[in-house]
Amino acid sequence: MNLFRSSSRCAALLPLALVLAVGCAKPPTGDLQLAQNSLGEAKSSGADAYAPEAFTKAQQTFDQAKAEVAAQDGRFALVRSYGKARALLAQARTDAEAAKLQAVSGKEQFKGQAQTALDQARLAIETAKTSLATAPIGKDSRADLEAMKGDLEGLQTALADADTAFAAGDYAAAKQKADQILEQAKAIEADIARAREKFARK
Repeated sequence: MNLFRSSSRCAALLPLALVLAVGCAKPPTGDLQLAQNSLGEAKSSGADAYAPEAFTKAQQTFDQAKAEVAAQDGRFALVRSYGKARALLAQARTDAEAAKLQAVSGKEQFKGQAQTALDQARLAIETAKTSLATAPIGKDSRADLEAMKGDLEGLQTALADADTAFAAGDYAAAKQKADQILEQAKAIEADIARAREKFARK
């Protein structure tokens, strides 16, 4: 009699247990959105440029979480478990917040580097201009020197764009532009030096 009552009680509780199990296996839609929002905020703060390693870590953790959700979605409802996915999503949010904080100090560091790069690019352009102004003009070199003059004018315009990016707080872009300008200005300076040597040998 007691055995019958116990079996009946278990049978009565089984549907409730199944309901609870299914309820706990619901996809973590809200957690996914929160993690996505955290990543978006980190990127908006410049973390992808000024704290790339930390941002990449957060993005990779988020991608792992999405993969885990997809894997669980493919299982039978009664055996799904999103516990690992929820843990990964929580970690992704933590990593995104860390990247956001690191971006603040990283951006300040980039600001100094960008200013140095801009100063170097500006000096390189002026040095090349001075060299070009005093370069000997011959029949064979006139066209080349005119082309170099045009290239320097283009670099001056590019430098203005870099200054604009710096003023707007986009220090990563400003530094990248300035580094490219510096490299090109030095190349023009080298071309002018070769033109001088060629003229001197005549």
